[in-house]
Amino acid sequence: MGDDVSVIKQLKQSELKQLRNNILLDQDGRCPICRRQINEYEICLDHEHKKKVKGTGQIRGVLCRACNTFLGKMENNCRRYGISRVRLPNFLSRTADYLREDHKPFIHPSEKEKAPKLMKSSYNSLKANYSGKAKFPGYPKSGILTVKLKTLFREYGIRPKFYGR
Repeated sequence: MGDDVSVIKQLKQSELKQLRNNILLDQDGRCPICRRQINEYEICLDHEHKKKVKGTGQIRGVLCRACNTFLGKMENNCRRYGISRVRLPNFLSRTADYLREDHKPFIHPSEKEKAPKLMKSSYNSLKANYSGKAKFPGYPKSGILTVKLKTLFREYGIRPKFYGR
């Protein structure tokens, strides 16, 4: 399919399958974006949309369904974010460069790890071994290990267990 095409041809629906298969062969059966092998259930003939992005309607290649969907979402929404169809390739290239850069040594506050919840069975095991005179602390409503319980686990040589760990 690497031929120099000087005339643009309007395809018929009946020609799509054969063209799609020929293009896929030229692409060694792989999606040009993610480089995965494309199976027959996820093959998409990619084209530039005329309506939403005021494109040419011309076919660009064959993509896997995931890449075709993702690319469509980017193209169909780029104007909403002030990125023209003409500027989109450079924008995406710079985005890829940005994502390859080293991260800063800080974690965003919204990404704070939640404290693990103490397993009730672990709490009950400590309670069964408790021989102190003071009243044994109750299981925390939040399930998060309190300082008092942590001290008791250490004192009794019992390793606390947590849900999801």
